[in-house]
Amino acid sequence: MTKITHKGLWFKYSSLIKEDKNITKKVLFSAILCGFFVGLSLDKQSLLMWSEIFHPYLFYILPALTSIAGIFTIKYSFELYQNQDELYKKYHDFSLMSGFMGFAIFGLLLSYLSIYVDYQPKFMDFFSAQ
Repeated sequence: MTKITHKGLWFKYSSLIKEDKNITKKVLFSAILCGFFVGLSLDKQSLLMWSEIFHPYLFYILPALTSIAGIFTIKYSFELYQNQDELYKKYHDFSLMSGFMGFAIFGLLLSYLSIYVDYQPKFMDFFSAQ
């Protein structure tokens, strides 16, 4: 049974069983890798820059690697979710809903703000609200 700490903001890693600790490490590794690739391929200009510096195929490879790392993150997160008790699942669902609300509310504010200023928000701007 996972111990939820910091008033529901985190869980105690040492309370996980060995199998869940391994899954948690896989989740964190794939999430960090996905974030790294997202940072490298944030927009078309950065993709063009990396493909000109290293190899032209990076224009196609970086988005594919980002998607693959994201899929593994989701896969391992789902495995961890399935192994946990009801309290952890409630904590997870609350965290997920809070992130979505930040995404939606911040996105709504950015969309309306973009009408009055010369700024067009991109997907990652909305995503940063989580």
